[in-house]
Amino acid sequence: MRYLWEALLAAQEEQIPEEKLRFVHTPLGSGYMELSLPCLNQTWLETDGQRGDVSIGVNTYYRFYDIFQGMFPPDPADFPDLRESLTNLSLHMLAQNDIRRGMTREDYHKRLLAKEILEGGFGEAARSVFLDLDKKERELLLGGWLSIFRAGSALPVFLDMVHGLVADSIVYHNNECPDQVLIYTGLKKDRKLEQRIGFLIDTFLDIRYHVELYYEYHFGIIGVEETMQVGEIAIC
Repeated sequence: MRYLWEALLAAQEEQIPEEKLRFVHTPLGSGYMELSLPCLNQTWLETDGQRGDVSIGVNTYYRFYDIFQGMFPPDPADFPDLRESLTNLSLHMLAQNDIRRGMTREDYHKRLLAKEILEGGFGEAARSVFLDLDKKERELLLGGWLSIFRAGSALPVFLDMVHGLVADSIVYHNNECPDQVLIYTGLKKDRKLEQRIGFLIDTFLDIRYHVELYYEYHFGIIGVEETMQVGEIAIC
């Protein structure tokens, strides 16, 4: 990590809340890097203290000399705590500006949607499932959710969500009964998996659809030998 925005991305990867990051001015930091970390090629963040805060040294003169040139004179400061808090606040704002520079409108909408999910705006089930996803899965979910907002409920979006967020899954759509959907996953049934699939059904499917779930064992299909194995078949 070399720049402020990389620290924010690393915090997201490690699921560290941004308010736990504390940027501090480092007077003896490297003149060739913005961040002053214990290891030169460090790609992770380390928490310290009982509160679990992450202290990150910053060479504030590396890119922001015009902003901080008058804040750190050689003489002792009259209000050191105030100066430290203002420095931390300013660097948080500058880091956020860095990240937003490369954002598209959809990225911005995704960020607002994620914020509302984490704040419980869509219920505790949605928040719990969202926290259980990794970064790529969250991006996929948010993209699908925005598609639903724009176009309304759509079966193709639901299929994409299941294939992307439920490992080893197959979705069958009954041609004779258009409102029936069968979902198979090779994973064993557990609470988190059941909650994730239930969330996808409630969020992306119209109420008219009837869904049947099969875990671990595929249901038998006459004529398809792979699904007709003794002891490895679910009867539907």
